[in-house]
Amino acid sequence: MASFRAELDKDSSIVLVMVTEDDGSEHDYQFDFDSRSGRYEFSERDILERDFGEEWVDEMEQAIEGLIAQAIGRK
Repeated sequence: MASFRAELDKDSSIVLVMVTEDDGSEHDYQFDFDSRSGRYEFSERDILERDFGEEWVDEMEQAIEGLIAQAIGRK
């Protein structure tokens, strides 16, 4: 199963997600988030959901939302 790593550039309000597939290939995704509300749009969700499944993408989004919440001071 593929794995992901999410990082945040708080100063630039950018999320970077790196997906590593079982064969070692890597894909990077980058998107902005609103530093006041935490809202973001991740347009590649459908593609990742098709490739890795809804549950996998839900787990990834939870990790992203946690990083954003920390960045904007929510718990």
